Amino acid sequence: MSEASQLHNSGVAAFRSQRFDEAAQLLAQAHAAAETEKNPAKAAEILNDLGVIQRELGQLEMAESTLDQAFQIFVELGDSKGQAQATGNLANVFEGQERYQEAVDAYKQSAEMFEASGESDLAMYSWQALSRLHLQQKNWLGAIASYEEGVEQMPEGSVKKGLLQRIIQLPGKWLGGGQ
Repeated sequence: MSEASQLHNSGVAAFRSQRFDEAAQLLAQAHAAAETEKNPAKAAEILNDLGVIQRELGQLEMAESTLDQAFQIFVELGDSKGQAQATGNLANVFEGQERYQEAVDAYKQSAEMFEASGESDLAMYSWQALSRLHLQQKNWLGAIASYEEGVEQMPEGSVKKGLLQRIIQLPGKWLGGGQ
């Protein structure tokens, strides 16, 4: 295993243990190692994770810059899943900066990018984040619409999709007298 991968794994483990400062230091070292190893795919993955940690640390401007760098590398590599991940993480940073419309747009873009690359489960996370943002802003209809959009984009015949569709229909049945 490369030095970049080892440091990356250690940084992710520190993040999962909520040792965010340590995680940020390890990922900064991992990124430098990936650059030395001339591994742009690994460098982009590390930058994406580092941006998430910087967001957790409240370093929002730094997180935005780091995630922008990750996104650009993913674009150069033609990695659409990586682009979608970085965009979703940028949406979360915009939300933290109270740039709500940009967050809404980025969550939608992330979900659509995941869907286009066949990652419907990951798209659902972006739709859920958008729904949560709408709820925080007391935009009830937007929240429901975002969640329904995510469910609609799930593969036909999926057990999860069927279950979620039934859950979404329940309030209407209660209000409408059991249609």
